[in-house]
Amino acid sequence: MKRIKVSKFLSGLLRHFPEKYGLKVNPYGWVDLESVAEVVAKRYGLTKSQALKLIKELEKTDAKKRFEIKEGRIRARYGHSIKVETKWSEEGEIPTVLYHGTSRSSLNSILKEGLLPIKRREVHLSKSVKEAIEVGKRHDKNPVVLKIKADEMIKEGYQIRKKGEVFTADFVPPKYIEVVYNITEDSKGDST
Repeated sequence: MKRIKVSKFLSGLLRHFPEKYGLKVNPYGWVDLESVAEVVAKRYGLTKSQALKLIKELEKTDAKKRFEIKEGRIRARYGHSIKVETKWSEEGEIPTVLYHGTSRSSLNSILKEGLLPIKRREVHLSKSVKEAIEVGKRHDKNPVVLKIKADEMIKEGYQIRKKGEVFTADFVPPKYIEVVYNITEDSKGDST
């Protein structure tokens, strides 16, 4: 479906390769919405107004709240590999516990070194085991889910930011990480 393809392309365009299409990104990830609509229109054989309408629908309906439109500009809320300032946060409570889905092959190094952003600028955390499994399946058909003690991290001075339906941190030290779901060990853990 065209909506899914456009959403995936828009994510890549705003997070990873805006320069490939001549887009100028400000230090906080904002790009001129009209310019983005022109790129999307050209790529998918749409008029500029059709592309604008589709982009605005995606921003409103995306379950993970990947995009934000404001004052004629658009940005990806999280997931950047390009150099942008990502240390902003939206209003809202940070849950006491968050989750992270990962591959089984990464588990030992994570438990030893903590969670690092690797290819992105921040570590992504989910509100539920179910969401973490979905994310983890991008890297492993049987992912491991880690429980992150967010309340303890915050009490000890680490920052966790809310970005749409995702939460981000610069780093999660090993002492705040616990395995809650590891299919290879048959320990299903919490499934909230």
